[in-house]
Amino acid sequence: MRDGSSRQLHRQPYSADGTPRLTLLGTGTPAPLLHRAGSSYLVQLDEENLLFDCGPFAVHRLLQVGVPPTAIDTLFLTHLHYDHAADYGYLALNRWDQGAGKLAELQVYGPPPLDRMTAALFGPGGVWEPDLTARTENPSSQFVHEMRGGELPRYPLLPDVTLVADGDVISGDGWSVRVAEVVHVQPQLTCLAHRLEAGGRSIVFGGDTSPTPALTRLAEGADVLVHMCHFVNGVERDPRLTETCSGHQDAARTARDAGVATLVLTHITEQVEQPGVRERVLHEAAMIFPGRIIFGEDLLEVSIADHGIERVR
Repeated sequence: MRDGSSRQLHRQPYSADGTPRLTLLGTGTPAPLLHRAGSSYLVQLDEENLLFDCGPFAVHRLLQVGVPPTAIDTLFLTHLHYDHAADYGYLALNRWDQGAGKLAELQVYGPPPLDRMTAALFGPGGVWEPDLTARTENPSSQFVHEMRGGELPRYPLLPDVTLVADGDVISGDGWSVRVAEVVHVQPQLTCLAHRLEAGGRSIVFGGDTSPTPALTRLAEGADVLVHMCHFVNGVERDPRLTETCSGHQDAARTARDAGVATLVLTHITEQVEQPGVRERVLHEAAMIFPGRIIFGEDLLEVSIADHGIERVR
C-alpha cells in the first residue's frame, strides 16, 4: 500500500467556482494521425484528475497540458479497443516508476476483461514482469528509486481494478460516475458510456456506439456530451459500420433528444475532417441540434460554465 499523501503534487489551477475542467487529449481513431491521438479525455477537479480512456499518445498529450502521469488519480476505460486503451500500460508503469512508492494505487474502472488484461500486463508471467523485476530488484534501479525519494523494499506495480457494468455508479470525493452499456462490437467487447457529475455540472462520454436509447437516457440534460463522429451519415451506408458506430447526424439526434447544452464531436476520421466536409458536418448537425457544437481537436479545453472555448497553449 502506497502513502496517498502525495496526491497534492503537480496540481494544476482549477476553476474558481469548482467547475470541472474538460480537456480533449485525443480525438482520433485507430488510424494513426500526428495531430490526433487515440481517444482520451482529462477532467480536472478541485482535488483529483480523472482520465476517461487512454488511447495511443495519451500520456504525451497529458505532458503537453502540464499534467504528469503521477497526477492522474483515476482512469475510466469505455472499452478495450487499442485506440482507447493502448497507453494504459504506459500510464500505469510511468506513474508507478516516477511516483517512487508515494502514490496510492491507480484506480482503474472498466468492463471485462480489464482484470485479465491488467494481470497479463503486470502480473506474474505478464508482459512487463521482466521490467518490473529489474526495477524492484536490480541495485541500479533501487538507487534511482531512492534518489526519487523512495524507500526499499520497492513495492510491485498493481493497479486497483474494478470491473463495472451497465447501471453501476462509482462515487468519489465530490463526484460520481454513472455507467450505461452502449452498442458497439458486442459480444466480443463490451462498450460503456460514462456520465460524470461534479461541481453541479455533468459531462457524458459516449464511448464508441451506434445510436441507442441507453446513451440518450444517460445524457439527459447534461452540460456536455462527448460523442463519436466516425463517418458522414448518408455517405457510409453499410450496416456493418452504421450499426456499430455513429455519424454526425446520429450524434446530433442523440444530443437533441437528450437535451444537452453542448455536443463535442470526437473519434474523427480523415473522411470527416476534410475541408468542405467538416463544414458540411457542422452545418447538417446544427440543422438537427440547436445547442453548441464543437468539432473536437486534440488539446482543446472545453469550457463548461460559460459555454466558451479556448485553445490550450
